[in-house]
Amino acid sequence: MMNALIIGLGNIGLRHLQGLSNLNNDEINVYLFDKSNKYFSKFKNELKSLEKKIAINFVSNNINNLSKINFDITIISTDASQRIEILNNIVDSLNSRFILLEKPICNSIKDLEILKKSNFKNVYVNFPRRYCNWHNKIKKKIINDYSNHKLKVEITGRNLGIACNISHYVDLVHSWTGQYPIDINHSELSNWKKTKREGFFDLDGKIKVTFRKNHVLNICSDVKYNSMKINITGDNNNICLIDYKKGSAIFKDKVILNGNYKLQSDTTNVLYEKLINKKIDQICDLKTAVRCYEKILYSFIEHWNKRNKSNLKQIMIT
Repeated sequence: MMNALIIGLGNIGLRHLQGLSNLNNDEINVYLFDKSNKYFSKFKNELKSLEKKIAINFVSNNINNLSKINFDITIISTDASQRIEILNNIVDSLNSRFILLEKPICNSIKDLEILKKSNFKNVYVNFPRRYCNWHNKIKKKIINDYSNHKLKVEITGRNLGIACNISHYVDLVHSWTGQYPIDINHSELSNWKKTKREGFFDLDGKIKVTFRKNHVLNICSDVKYNSMKINITGDNNNICLIDYKKGSAIFKDKVILNGNYKLQSDTTNVLYEKLINKKIDQICDLKTAVRCYEKILYSFIEHWNKRNKSNLKQIMIT
């Protein structure tokens, strides 16, 4: 029997549940914990359908009541302001072989400092491009053929949700280069805008992330773009254009790698299988994620405080 725990049943939590239902295990036992019962009602039909494939246990009271269960994986898909408190509680009170955090990993300087000093084991952060077959083929070619180039990565698209999703793109460049961010230029970001999730905010506009050894990531979120593309150059020469709508990665040597970037509901099973088969190089560990994220969070807080004439140490991004 496989035991899984999902904490936070929002849209992402549901997608993880759907992904776990695709595992080939004979018996899958999933516990869903959420302090609010509204999502149990909101996703009533989806949950009823999934119960035909896996056993689902609904938990809305004290999570410590699950301390006698040995979990194979725990997924924390709450909003960012709760994740570190929950992570500490799980490590102290529950038995879980693997723990997976969603992004952003935190949204306050206090929680970031806790993570920097932590020594958690078997805690990972979910970046699906790490274990996407298509992206792994792209990564392999970039590393094999262009490892001596200074990469310039341009990501364009509409409604990219820069504050929420930048971690994905920073991790992508890190996975290609092995380098960490050293400078963030946020001068061309938009004003903060409200998201569909009440009380949270996000950004459009442009941001530049400079990595060690002069690798650069530029992100532009603008309504003028019809679909998301990633253009990679090296030493001022074109290397590759990744077009998500077409599902193609076209390299300058005319090699074309076709594929697709699947939804979380189709990939959580792949993630879990990577973990149990110890293919850890395709999963991002917490320490790496913290190093990639540190300067980003400070930059966003600085941008918020400048635009809002405040002195906050936490921003509501999720």
